[in-house]
Amino acid sequence: MYLENINLSFIQPCTTDAKRIRIKASLPRNISDIFPYLNSYLKTAIYNQKANTLVFNKEHKIITIFEENINVAKLLNETEAFEVLDYLKDIINEVDEKRNEIQPSYELRKLPSPIEAYTHLPKLNCKKCGQETCLAFATKLIKGETKIKRCLHLYEKGNENNIDKLESMILLLGHEI
Repeated sequence: MYLENINLSFIQPCTTDAKRIRIKASLPRNISDIFPYLNSYLKTAIYNQKANTLVFNKEHKIITIFEENINVAKLLNETEAFEVLDYLKDIINEVDEKRNEIQPSYELRKLPSPIEAYTHLPKLNCKKCGQETCLAFATKLIKGETKIKRCLHLYEKGNENNIDKLESMILLLGHEI
């Protein structure tokens, strides 16, 4: 087994959301050798080889893995903190077991931005989706706070290619369509 445990170091209020907490955890060993494999396995991960970090979102949580530490922000409570640490231990161990089947990726992914999503919207600012502008809708779409189907004009004839591109972005970010 690659990792036996991950030890919770401390819990503090989250700096980005006062109703949530953030944690730091220590790893029993340097795990930087598995980062390129995790980068391939976790489609929304951003591996920065120069900084030797791996960052990804899981639902509303922001997870940053360092060589010997893990930071997680936007957790609901201590129970969720332990659940996330168990999840991370399981994923890391699973990737280690499948190392021979996974092509490592050293790519520094660039995740889609709200501006990129906006380029595929009708840009009518009709407000039918519940947002003031298409850019506001694109921002919520990228954050996973709204669904693509809320944009009614997007489903008019001729927008099929835009729908495909937006759905690909949403899936890459790990959100449901």
